Amino acid sequence: MWILWISIITIAGILIGWVCTKIISQFHRRRSIFHPLSCEKCSSPIKPLYKFPIIGYFLSQGKCSKCGAKVPSFVFVIPIITPLLLILLFVKFHFSLSFFQYSLLIIAGILIFFLDLYHRIIPDMITLSIILVALIFSFFNDLGFWAALRGGAFGAGFFILIAFIFRFITKREGLGGGDIKLIFLIGLSLGFKLTFLTIFLSSLIGMILYAFSKVRHTVLIPFGSFIVIAMFVSIMTGNR
Repeated sequence: MWILWISIITIAGILIGWVCTKIISQFHRRRSIFHPLSCEKCSSPIKPLYKFPIIGYFLSQGKCSKCGAKVPSFVFVIPIITPLLLILLFVKFHFSLSFFQYSLLIIAGILIFFLDLYHRIIPDMITLSIILVALIFSFFNDLGFWAALRGGAFGAGFFILIAFIFRFITKREGLGGGDIKLIFLIGLSLGFKLTFLTIFLSSLIGMILYAFSKVRHTVLIPFGSFIVIAMFVSIMTGNR
């Protein structure tokens, strides 16, 4: 039975990952996900055979068939990591309410990770939608509504304080509104303890990469991407 469920999750994960790649590819062009995929450099349409997740990337050798421009690596990576992360959630939580809530959180996290990494943006459309979902789940999950609110308030309040201190000291913007909404979402979903762990881990990742980055003074650091990594580690290793 496990093999059957894991097979279903794998297929669903690949398809969800493919949809995520379409959203990320079309987002900065302000196009609908139903708009045909095209090369970012020459705008020529992607051949139908090359649109298949994972297989299409290999068939095209990761290049545009017309101009030879490289296809972004996330087109290959996302349909692979999405089913893997969902399987890990299934192994830990089985088909529980937590599995479905965390699956939505992880899918949103994948979108946020790559959008922040490539375009330095965390869309409100994603965070606000999942915030609403997290609030609904809080009435039915083990965390509870008030504990969810405490986790969200702690995360958002802490980030607002850090952003204010950073701006006061450096006269530059640090944490953006997207980061604050993201940690509020995580607080609502994970509660105080795991939100604290997420903040600690994401800060640790950020400090290490910032220390070794050669462009840290000229390029915005995609802190939202670090938060997403820390969030998944917290979900898999922590206990709320």
